[in-house]
Amino acid sequence: MSPSRLERERPSEWLRWLAEEPDAYGMLVAYAGGFARAAYRMASVRCRLQGVGAAPTLRELQAAAQLIAQALGKNEALPITSLLASDLEAQGLPVLRPVSKAPPRHVSSRPPLRRAS
Repeated sequence: MSPSRLERERPSEWLRWLAEEPDAYGMLVAYAGGFARAAYRMASVRCRLQGVGAAPTLRELQAAAQLIAQALGKNEALPITSLLASDLEAQGLPVLRPVSKAPPRHVSSRPPLRRAS
């Protein structure tokens, strides 16, 4: 079975193939069309296996990028997570970003409405 078919149909076997095959991570980066898309594909598979959907969070994306970089023996600094996510979003791939904490809204001090008797 081809790696891309494994990725779609048997994601846990695909992850195992990546870990066991000597040049699997290099092939993933080449076939994905770049490092960011390879990290996205890996993070998406992990999300599907966890049952949380296919769009990875920034943290999951960074973890996948680190794993791929280590497997390829790249000790250079990884791209800033938000830049990695922005690159993927520009390519039309969704990434879940953390919700920013907005300041609490001012609550009105109006008295409660009374019921008509």
